[in-house]
Amino acid sequence: MQQATHPRIHVRDARDAHTVFEAVRLNYLRPVVRRLNEMERATYVRSGALFVWIECDDDAGLKRWTDGRVWGQSRMREPYLFYDEKLPYDHTGLGGSEANRAPAFRFVDGVSRAGPSSSALSHQERSTNHHKGLVKQAYSAWVMPNQYARPQKWHLTAYFTYADLPHLPTIDHDELLSRIEVPEGIYRSGKTRSREDDDLSGPRSSPSLSSSPSPPTSALLPGSRSLPPLQAAIGPHGTLLTQPRVQVGRLPEDQRVIQMLNSKHIR
Repeated sequence: MQQATHPRIHVRDARDAHTVFEAVRLNYLRPVVRRLNEMERATYVRSGALFVWIECDDDAGLKRWTDGRVWGQSRMREPYLFYDEKLPYDHTGLGGSEANRAPAFRFVDGVSRAGPSSSALSHQERSTNHHKGLVKQAYSAWVMPNQYARPQKWHLTAYFTYADLPHLPTIDHDELLSRIEVPEGIYRSGKTRSREDDDLSGPRSSPSLSSSPSPPTSALLPGSRSLPPLQAAIGPHGTLLTQPRVQVGRLPEDQRVIQMLNSKHIR
């Protein structure tokens, strides 16, 4: 039977998530390698539980996370995504009333929150309806053990309730995780695209002169003429080709005026 990667923990920021990932990489904690069955979901998907799973294209691995619950729209609270569970009374029309709202819990008791700011606390402060259901917290990162290994996408999925959140221990209060040192350059957030992502996908091809698009003829104004290509006006040895002038016949009236001017000049 698969169990949660950590049974009871509160991750506050990206550093906490990377600490959990590092504990998994060092084999101190175990990731989830397949979808949870119904019994495992009922037993382990609860407040405080945290699951780490590695995205895999193989049919034997995990492509996405499923827990059998219905969730509302995602909310971004850097660097996590949060989903509020939809409870049955949310669809009766009474969920928005004051009588069905869960109390707004304040963090007065429980574990001390000194240290990094918590995305979960930020999510609670911005939520107008603190329901009694679960809240799902999700994070992903690219994991690169070394420069020669192929990057893997690791995911973290955690659960909590607003009532239980003040009492969940943080990384600093966990005997194992508080001693984990996260090395540099192994974990990078998977939700943003940076310049390093472009380096992983290979160098970009620079545009060449031959691939430059020419303006469409439909863009020309009516009655206007487009210039000939430069190559057509230059000869094989780089000389400019000129077209011979065409003699145009004069009008009879112009011819008489010229004759009159010439006769006056002769006198």
